[in-house]
Amino acid sequence: MIWHIVTRELLDHLTSLRFALTTLILVALMVTNAVVHLQTHPERIRKYSENVSASHTELKSRTQLYAMLQKGPGKLYKRPSSLTFIADGGDAFLPSKSVSGGFWRLYGLSYIWAMGVPRLNMDAISNHRPTAVVIDWVFIITYLLSFIPLLFTFDALSGERERGTLRLCLANSISRPALLVGKFLGSLIAVLIPFYFAVLFNLAIISTESWTQLSGTDWGRVGLIVLIASCYAGIFIAIGLIVSAMTRESRLSLVVLLLIWVTAVVFMPSTLGTLSTKWMPSVQTHHQFRKAKSTAFDQILSDFLNKRETLKERRQSAGTSQEAVAEVETSELEIQREFVNKDMETREQLSRQHLAAQSAQVLHARQITRCSPAAIVQYALESMAGTGFNRHLQFLENCHLHTRQFRDFIVEMDSADPESLHFIGIPKGMSEKPVSPAAIPMFEDKLTFQDTLNSAIMDILLLILLLGIFLSGAFLVFLRSEI
Repeated sequence: MIWHIVTRELLDHLTSLRFALTTLILVALMVTNAVVHLQTHPERIRKYSENVSASHTELKSRTQLYAMLQKGPGKLYKRPSSLTFIADGGDAFLPSKSVSGGFWRLYGLSYIWAMGVPRLNMDAISNHRPTAVVIDWVFIITYLLSFIPLLFTFDALSGERERGTLRLCLANSISRPALLVGKFLGSLIAVLIPFYFAVLFNLAIISTESWTQLSGTDWGRVGLIVLIASCYAGIFIAIGLIVSAMTRESRLSLVVLLLIWVTAVVFMPSTLGTLSTKWMPSVQTHHQFRKAKSTAFDQILSDFLNKRETLKERRQSAGTSQEAVAEVETSELEIQREFVNKDMETREQLSRQHLAAQSAQVLHARQITRCSPAAIVQYALESMAGTGFNRHLQFLENCHLHTRQFRDFIVEMDSADPESLHFIGIPKGMSEKPVSPAAIPMFEDKLTFQDTLNSAIMDILLLILLLGIFLSGAFLVFLRSEI
């Protein structure tokens, strides 16, 4: 019986003008998306490859451990996502490489490379929508795959009630739950057919370019993204059935649904995102951040000078004893090592704190905007596509892990030299033996399927929960409504 209702609903939708217009619009937008991606993505990949190659060449040219420690692992670049056409993620507002901080030389000492914080455009990334509309899958799914289901369901029950066919259907052996399930499935299939066709057309065009070939992992992420979009469409079909079951006129149902769509998809995400940034305390500005680093460095330098002064008094009282002089010289190297390493650790600690404060604001704003299904699906698609703010945080974490691995390599190579004094950070205290370029660890930015799924799992579960809530609501409303 349910299959009969699904078939009837599906045939009615397939022969309607709204189905033809839906297919035409979705295909046109997906073709536009594919063409733009083919024009921009290959250049983005080539530029990334050139930057990485230049960074590796520069790093391999350093053969001394101290030079490697001072200059660090070089510039670390974020790999462009192969699924940028799905979710742009505001990547234009996010830095594409790591930065270092600290440029001083005094008392014969130099700074050690420290992992810094790339500057962020907080006003841009805190907003739910970019200033310029990007025609990616997120735009198509967020707006059209929420609006189209309402057009397919606004008269699903109210129209039948107006024509008197609803009473006739329920007078037979058809139960209300079976009728509602049939209408839900029929509408869902009718909405997804043009969407799936447009998606396949989009992927077929993108696959024609060798620079945009997708890997097996990428295809798995695309499949999950399509399922997320299907769940999102199901939510608005359920909302359409709820309103259609509550109203007796299809015109009234359409007006109510349009108001709901404007509120949930257009108004709530952008408005709540803007208000949330005003409710939260302001983040430390870049000028304040640099001032805090300068103050911390002054404190470290003051401690260093005090210890040097104390050591100078010890040197004067040591006399000509060789043992005492050697002990003083060792203490001098120890103080110098403590100074340069403390400076490096403090700069990195302040950078991580600054990043944590920025991230907390953005993530808090996203928690508030998750009141809208449109915001939830956007964040889920960004995470699965490997773009957006969560991806940027993963990239910075990869940079920190590589920096730690790079320093461990330097310590290990220095420890292997018996002639070294093993004072890391001091030119006189480190090994001078050349390092083989092949042994130097190179940074390679990676993003696994598990990484994308972990960052998207909460949003996916929220979408599934909303689908269950609204579908249950449709059943309750329809069961209690008058025919």
